[in-house]
Amino acid sequence: MDKYMRVKDEPTGPEQFQTKYGQPIYDYQTIKNATETLSYNTKNDYRSVLSYFFIWLNENPDQVIANRKTQIKADDETADHYERKVKTYKKYLEDKGETGRSVAGKIGRICGFFKNNSNRYTLNLGNMKYNQKRKVPKYSPDNTQVRQLYSFADYARDRLIVALAYQNGLAPVDVASIICGEIPQESFKYYQSSRAKTGVAYHAVTTPEIVQEYQAYRNLHSEIKDGEPLFRSREKNELDGAGVSQILSNLITKAGFDNIPGFYPRSLRDGFEDALVDADLPNKVKEAMMGHSGSIEQEYGGQKRLEARLEEAMQKAYKFIILTEIVTTNGKSAQKIADLDNAVVESQKKILALETTNTSLTERLTATEKELSETKQTIQSVVEKLKKVDQLLNPQEKTKEDKN
Repeated sequence: MDKYMRVKDEPTGPEQFQTKYGQPIYDYQTIKNATETLSYNTKNDYRSVLSYFFIWLNENPDQVIANRKTQIKADDETADHYERKVKTYKKYLEDKGETGRSVAGKIGRICGFFKNNSNRYTLNLGNMKYNQKRKVPKYSPDNTQVRQLYSFADYARDRLIVALAYQNGLAPVDVASIICGEIPQESFKYYQSSRAKTGVAYHAVTTPEIVQEYQAYRNLHSEIKDGEPLFRSREKNELDGAGVSQILSNLITKAGFDNIPGFYPRSLRDGFEDALVDADLPNKVKEAMMGHSGSIEQEYGGQKRLEARLEEAMQKAYKFIILTEIVTTNGKSAQKIADLDNAVVESQKKILALETTNTSLTERLTATEKELSETKQTIQSVVEKLKKVDQLLNPQEKTKEDKN
C-alpha cells in the first residue's frame, strides 16, 4: 500500500482519540494552549501526532499537564516520569519501523506540547539521537520525469501543485498552506512565505508555469477570496498536506513512476535542489530558495538586493526546471492544456450569456403571445358589436335571413 494512502474507512488519529476519550482533541484547553498561535496546517499536524501519543499513553492532554505540574512540584523520583515515557514511545515508534526523521518530527511535536503549555513543563530529554538512515534512499526526479507528471495532470490545480513543488521546492504541507493572493501575477517575480513545520522563511520566485496555472485555477474558482487557503478539493474543501501528497502520488502512479524506490511527492523538492546545483548558483542563494536558514537577506545588503539576486537566479535555473515543453508520454502539450482550461472558462461565460439571452427571449415571446391573445379577443368583441350595429341599421336584411 502506498505510504501516503490510508486503508479505506480506517479512522484517523483524531477520530480514534475522540472515540477513546469522548471529545475531540482540539476541545482540550491544553491543546488550545499548545497550538493557538500556529498555522492551520501545523495545528492539524500537532493534533494528529498527539492523538496517537495520548492514546498510547492512556491519558488525555489535560491529565498529562496536571500530572506534570504535580510531579515537578514533588521533586522526587516521579519528576522525570514523562521524560521516561517519551523515550519509551520513541523506541515504540522505531520498533514499528519508522525512520529517524519521522520519529524526530513526532517527538518534536510532543515536546512542543509540554513547552507551549509552560516553559517549566519543558521535557529534558538530553541529547537524544535519532537514526538518520532512510528506509528507502531519496530519489530526485529529473526534468523529463517531472514534465511527464505535469502532462498527466488534467486540472489546473494539480498542474499548479506540481509547478510549486518542483519549481519552488515546496513540500506538500507548504503547498497546502499557500494563501490566495500570495503569488504574484508576473513571471520571475519574488514572493515570500514560511515553511509550515519550521516557520523558516522560504524565498520563492514565480515561473511562467506557476503564473499560467495560478491564473487558470483562479479563473475556475473565483469564489476563493484573497486571504483564504488557495487549494480546494473537487468538493470545495480545503486541502491539507496529506491531500496535496495524494494528488502528487496519484500523478506519480499515472506516469508509471510508482515502481521507482524513493520517488514520493516530496521528491519534487529534492529535484528542485538538484536543479539549483546544476545551475551553479551561490550556496547562500540556494539556501534562501530552499528555506534552509533565516535572516539571509543580511548576506546581500538588505531585502531588496536579495530579491533581485533571487529573481536573477531563477531565470538562470529556469532552463533546468522548465515544464511547458511538448511531451509525448500523454500525447499532450502542457501549454495547450492550459489554453484549453482558459477556453473552457470563456465557453462557460458564453453559455451563461446565451442562457441569459434565451431567458430574455422566452420572456419576450411569452409576453408577445399574451398580447396577441388579448388582441384577438378584442377583435372578436369588435366583430360581434359590428354585427349588432349592422342588424339595427338593416332590419330588412335580417327578415330575409330569417325566412331563408
